[in-house]
Amino acid sequence: MHKDIQVNIYSSKDIEAFLQIYEEEAAQDEQSQSLKKLLSVQDKISIFRDIDPEEIKAIVYDLKFVKFVFKDYVIEEGEKKSEIFFIINGECQVFHNKKKIGKLRAGEIFGEAAAIFGTTRNASVVCSTKEATLLSFSIDQDNMEFCASALAILYRNLAFEINAKLAYSNEQFSKK
Repeated sequence: MHKDIQVNIYSSKDIEAFLQIYEEEAAQDEQSQSLKKLLSVQDKISIFRDIDPEEIKAIVYDLKFVKFVFKDYVIEEGEKKSEIFFIINGECQVFHNKKKIGKLRAGEIFGEAAAIFGTTRNASVVCSTKEATLLSFSIDQDNMEFCASALAILYRNLAFEINAKLAYSNEQFSKK
């Protein structure tokens, strides 16, 4: 005796819709996991100092952990993108006009100036170790009305970060 088997026939549009829903759910889950990882190391990232974790959730988006290998470009001079990067492990070299001008190590942030000011990247950053893991994220500046205090603290922390980089650059330049 054969049981009746009902077969659902799906159109290519239906399949595309299912795949899109799956991809969106996977992306949301990845964002959720990345956000949990970020919050677990929040105190180690200077720009997030003194910001409530709930506010970080509201101002940070497109959060992901990215692996790069030797000679991979993380950012390219002249591109207009808004990601900020935090080096989890590994090192990167900084180039301006194809000339090496610096090194970035674990615990350092870069890309913040272009992200804040909406300018093009003024240097290229290239992975200089066998492998490097970076945290990449963007800041939701459109969320000002809901998170004004968190954004104010974030911008203060970013200003300190940029100031420290300028002071270091000036010190290195004056030694030459």
